[in-house]
Amino acid sequence: MKLVVFNSDRLGCLLEDGSIVDLNLAYAAELSWRGASRPYAHAYSLLPPRLSEFIEEGERALKAAEEALQYIGKGYKEGPRGERIIYKPNEVKIHAPLPSLASRIAMAGANFYDHTAGVISMMTGKKVTVEDIKMELAMGKHQPWGFWKSCRNVIGPDEAIIYPARTNRLDYEVEVAAIIGRRGKDISERDAMSYIFGYTIVNDLSARDQPDDRGFFLAKNFDTSTPMGPCIVTADEIGDPHNLGMRLKVNGEIRQDGSMKMMIRGFPFWISYLSRDMTLYPGDIISGGTWREPRLTLHQGTLRVRQALRSS
Repeated sequence: MKLVVFNSDRLGCLLEDGSIVDLNLAYAAELSWRGASRPYAHAYSLLPPRLSEFIEEGERALKAAEEALQYIGKGYKEGPRGERIIYKPNEVKIHAPLPSLASRIAMAGANFYDHTAGVISMMTGKKVTVEDIKMELAMGKHQPWGFWKSCRNVIGPDEAIIYPARTNRLDYEVEVAAIIGRRGKDISERDAMSYIFGYTIVNDLSARDQPDDRGFFLAKNFDTSTPMGPCIVTADEIGDPHNLGMRLKVNGEIRQDGSMKMMIRGFPFWISYLSRDMTLYPGDIISGGTWREPRLTLHQGTLRVRQALRSS
């Protein structure tokens, strides 16, 4: 299931033909068709119209959404009072699938072999290979690290990126992010994947020429620095996310094209690692890092970024 946030922050499902279904109203219509009393109240309880509440409801909400889609599949197109519940792509505004402003966005740093090798080579002036990184990891020398992104800087997939005036080196990094589906603390790596609700795409924009900002306080957190979406794909449709491909284009030109198979530490590690010291809540986001160092840097001017997942 591909979930989107559209128009006035309504929860929708993206269908194969590109149309959007208002899941809450579709479920209310299905309940009314079955003769249920107070279909709107029951639909709001079982299949909330907001993404954050939907994620918190878990399996119950997903089951209700499947029933709503089956109802739509029979050809029904109106709510209990004749409301419209299906929209064409050009009739809606798709927002970022950010569960809420209370969500936390954890970003894994230097978490892909080739990316890490390239960065170290650039910083030291010495050629570092993927095999060198694997050897360091085996010896316990490659320690995990990361940073946080502010939800206030998240934008939707078709929103404009504001180029910060203080930088001449704006970089982009396509990443796959996991959305936490239920509360958890001290989660084991063995159980970690069961805590994932679904996955989305995050573009980690960076102001690279900020040498005094070693902790990424502002270099990673400026207005529009976190494009997200367009949808959350539920975990049952993804299978193993570590087999996904990743691709990013700027103005139609491919700049990144790689695979999640190059991750140094997968999502089970990061979920376990983070939950040692903090409780993870539904709607929290963990982004797994990028495939490689961007091939080109964006300079001041107009840009249009496209990011995508694909089968590896």
